[in-house]
Amino acid sequence: MVTVRGERTAVVLSARDYDALRAGRPTLVDDLLGGPAWDDEFADAVEARNKTPSRDVAF
Repeated sequence: MVTVRGERTAVVLSARDYDALRAGRPTLVDDLLGGPAWDDEFADAVEARNKTPSRDVAF
């Protein structure tokens, strides 16, 4: 266990223990790709949106 100013902030696990906790659970990618498919109407609306930024961006 890792603490910061006396407050518990993290727990360190071995890779084996972490893998055991994650076993059988979907990854974030699985969750994102497993969502509902876009129907044609929604896909067309996304494609038709304005491509210009809504505000000036300076890098």
